[in-house]
Amino acid sequence: MRFYRGIAVPRACVDETITAVKTGGLTEQQGWWRMEQFHPGNLDVLLAKFELSRSDTRPEEARSWPAVCACGDLAGAQYYAWWHNQSEKNDTPLVIEFETSKDTVAVDGRDFLYTAVSRGDSEETRVALEAIFGPRILTYAERAWASKDPAAPIAFCDLAIWDPEIIDAHYANRRGIAGRHGTRFTSAFTIRLPVTSDQVQRVWVPELPSFLPRQEFSLDKLPQR
Repeated sequence: MRFYRGIAVPRACVDETITAVKTGGLTEQQGWWRMEQFHPGNLDVLLAKFELSRSDTRPEEARSWPAVCACGDLAGAQYYAWWHNQSEKNDTPLVIEFETSKDTVAVDGRDFLYTAVSRGDSEETRVALEAIFGPRILTYAERAWASKDPAAPIAFCDLAIWDPEIIDAHYANRRGIAGRHGTRFTSAFTIRLPVTSDQVQRVWVPELPSFLPRQEFSLDKLPQR
């Protein structure tokens, strides 16, 4: 699977960063890029539980790895590189294009999925979820909505982000999403580190996009139930 990561770095560090990624890939030593990716365990066993809780999907012994965020298309990475990740210090956009195997990939649900499911059942939410993540996502969402545990949406999303069918559907999505904190993307993932130098295809300063894709699904417009 091919992914695109959009970052911003100080102008003086552009050449150094490009060389570092091309020769060393993406590693956990690059601490300002990393986050944590954790796996809850056997999805089928957990999904079969009558009442699923966060203690089931986030136990202390859950496997975890350092990871980075990336998009399934170039447009999303350009947004993060040119707008979301820029600051007065980090003023120059970079895009890193790389390939990785599916077993290192999980959906990054922080900016849309978790919040959307947590807002409860509605026709608007069902339409958005199915369009962005495929029909399989409703298996998890409906279980969350049927639970009396207010933390159930988080627990079921912890499972959904690892479902191979949902990963594939989200990777194929090209309908614009407006998520938390003003984020704009069509797909978002976490990728387990390391990404080796031979997996890196390109690293470059992207041109300023002439437009951003129309955002068909906005988190702010989903009703709270």
